Amino acid sequence: MRIVILGSGRLGSRLANVLASEGHAIAIVDHDETKFRSLEEVPNLIRVHGNIFDDQIVRPIFSPPPDLFIVVTGNDNVNLMVAQAMQRQYHIHRVLVRVFDPTLSEMYQQLGLETICPTDFAIAEMCKRVRKQS
Repeated sequence: MRIVILGSGRLGSRLANVLASEGHAIAIVDHDETKFRSLEEVPNLIRVHGNIFDDQIVRPIFSPPPDLFIVVTGNDNVNLMVAQAMQRQYHIHRVLVRVFDPTLSEMYQQLGLETICPTDFAIAEMCKRVRKQS
């Protein structure tokens, strides 16, 4: 599967490494080149340094559209804006977005984006453990 990931922080880098080790073709984009140091040196993982809105940088990785675009920067508003913009501009069928705010996550799911909300996962797990001890 061809996958583009925006954000090479802890989550983005680890995700890219895991998916590349499974044989997927990964392109990871970040404006901060120093964040690429956690990435493994494998042929199916390419690093793209630059702004996601710079057409000269992103056109090659979005043409043809990837099978999946994953957006995991540390900012919900950036994640949601980029996800929608790239999905529309490059006709990407599947976009997966990390969103910390549960209300935003639910709203954007209703608009057709696949969202993952770590806050919801943490609350569910903590409640499960609290109930287990009761």
